[in-house]
Amino acid sequence: MKAPIWLRQLGVPGVLGAALLLASAWVILSWLPRQHAAVQQTESDTRRLRHELLQRAERAQAEARAAQAVDAQAHAVADASAPSHALWASLWRDLPDASRRVDLQRAVLVSARDAGIPLASVQWRGEPVAWVDAAQSGAPPQGLWRQRLVLPVQASYPAVRTWVSALLREPALSLDSLDIQRSDPLSDQVKAQVSVSLWWRQDRRP
Repeated sequence: MKAPIWLRQLGVPGVLGAALLLASAWVILSWLPRQHAAVQQTESDTRRLRHELLQRAERAQAEARAAQAVDAQAHAVADASAPSHALWASLWRDLPDASRRVDLQRAVLVSARDAGIPLASVQWRGEPVAWVDAAQSGAPPQGLWRQRLVLPVQASYPAVRTWVSALLREPALSLDSLDIQRSDPLSDQVKAQVSVSLWWRQDRRP
């Protein structure tokens, strides 16, 4: 059987060259695109995996920082609680008891007289005040009493200032408000309303 004319014309070298051309065309048109797509998919999977790992690492670091912050806050509260209880206990011990209530109120009136300030009227109002637990403060089963005094006065400004300064030297007294009005700018006479509170320990037992 004779070979086809085109095969005889090409000869063996021509046939080999044609086969190589066909193989090259298949590689370029089919195999290389598939390999390129596979490489791109691999790179995409690698990038996605790297992104997920970074996100997990960031979440882990954020959770660790949050846990450290909570621990630090808990330690700070624990450290601050002990001095706070000691401060309350010290303040409680420095307060007078109810047996001195009359002396404390009289001292306010006497201090006004000593400063040359006449007291036309005094408004009184007392009330119990909640205190820390006795177990925390180290105090006996007592409560706290607040005696409010509102004192409207009319005197010279230096006298009012001297009187208020004397009041503030009393440890069991707090200044609630001070309202001063001067109707005549050329005069040192002022109208003032001084509001103070006296504090003492009040026995809660019957």
